[in-house]
Amino acid sequence: MMDPRMRGLQALIRLRKTEVDEAKSALAKAMAEENAAVAYRDRQHALIESEQREAAAGRTSMDDFRQWLPAGRAAVERAERAILPLRQASDQARGVLMQANAALKAAQAIVDKRQEEEKEIRERREQAEIDDLSRRNTPAST
Repeated sequence: MMDPRMRGLQALIRLRKTEVDEAKSALAKAMAEENAAVAYRDRQHALIESEQREAAAGRTSMDDFRQWLPAGRAAVERAERAILPLRQASDQARGVLMQANAALKAAQAIVDKRQEEEKEIRERREQAEIDDLSRRNTPAST
C-alpha cells in the first residue's frame, strides 16, 4: 500500500504530465499559426516575383505591373507584420513548455528520491532481521 505522501507525489506527477501535454499542444498550435503566416508572406513575395517575370516577358504590360506593385508590396508588409506577434506567441509557448518540463522533472526527482529512501529503509529492515536471526541462531559463547 502506498503511503499518502507518495500518493500525493504521484498525483503531482500526473498533473505535471498533463501540463506538459497541454504546453506541447499550445506550442504546436502556435508554431502552426506562425508557419502558416510565414508561408502566406512567402506566397505574396513569390506573387510579386511572378508578376515581375510576366511583365518582363511581355505577357502583361509594365504599366499594369507598376500599378499593381504597391498593392503587392503592401500585402507582403502586412504579412510581415502579422508574423511578429505569432513568433512572440511561439516563443512564449516554448517557454511555457520548458517550464512545464522543468516542473515535471523536479517532481519526478522528488518521487525518485522518496522511492530510494523507501528502498533503503526496506533494506535496513531486512538486514536488521537477518542480523537478529543470525544472533538468535548463534550459540552464546561463554
